[in-house]
Amino acid sequence: MPNRSNLLSKHPGFTSRRVEEVKGRVTKLFGVTRFEAPPNGKACNAHYLRLNDVNLIHVQYPERHSVSFAEASFVRQYFALGGSGRFSTGRRTGEISVASPAPIIPAGTPLHLEFERTNQLVLRIEYSALKRYLGVLIGQEIDKDIVFYDETQSNPAVASLRRGAFHFASDYNARGHNLSDLVIVETERMLIMKFLMSNWHNYIPLLLREPPAPSNSAVRKVQEFIEANWDQPIDVEKMAEVADVSARSLFRQFRKVVGASPSEFAKQIRLSRARDMLERADTSTTVLSVAFACGFQNAGHFARDFKLAFGELPSESLRRAERRRG
Repeated sequence: MPNRSNLLSKHPGFTSRRVEEVKGRVTKLFGVTRFEAPPNGKACNAHYLRLNDVNLIHVQYPERHSVSFAEASFVRQYFALGGSGRFSTGRRTGEISVASPAPIIPAGTPLHLEFERTNQLVLRIEYSALKRYLGVLIGQEIDKDIVFYDETQSNPAVASLRRGAFHFASDYNARGHNLSDLVIVETERMLIMKFLMSNWHNYIPLLLREPPAPSNSAVRKVQEFIEANWDQPIDVEKMAEVADVSARSLFRQFRKVVGASPSEFAKQIRLSRARDMLERADTSTTVLSVAFACGFQNAGHFARDFKLAFGELPSESLRRAERRRG
């Protein structure tokens, strides 16, 4: 698990002991409508990462405090790293703690939080993006609200979503300025789709039903699309459009025909392109620059996958190109 004390420390935010300053900053940054805490307390740390449809916020405050939010355009999910508190939204109330389920706060709902102390990662996803990706997954327009259920504690998939959010926050904190747009967009998409598949809601039966299989020719069209657009983020909506089926139908048939998911197939293509880049390397080429250019956000994982695919480390391919260059 990534270091929980500084998940987003290199990104915008603040550290302050002054309650009035904390109140002003959280109001401006996070849309807080009310903030109360004891005067002259310990330092509050809050940092955030804003992407396109996904925001991640890491907050640490070892003091008792309360905070309120107005209605918002996004869904929130709270992953507690420490501390304890309660939330209330409409008639619904519950706990926020390491031992309790990770609560989901729907869009368009005022929220009030009461904490003894807190250390948490907050995942915020625009509701419009959730509806768009859900429609792509099931292959139909979402004409009713997405209603989330509270039974997250007995759902093991939520733990996987939690790990994914932590690792993305940690990786982005370490390498964010070097990550390519391709990596960022694809990781954001992964988090949104993982959120939809991990949490129980009223559309889950449609996600779990057996989807109709597309033709093998549709799978080939998607293969050609990926090969032609390997250096762009994998566009799930476009692939479903090319195959003329839901994303879930496409994913299942693609694996059956190709023996890999579209993402895994794209990784194979990108690894081949990375090898080509390393073999044609000039004096400015580095393994890290090639990894990022080909959509790999973790140099260690890139080296492992490269060796599995080609029998040698990318650094060895680069050194051989340097020797040929003389």
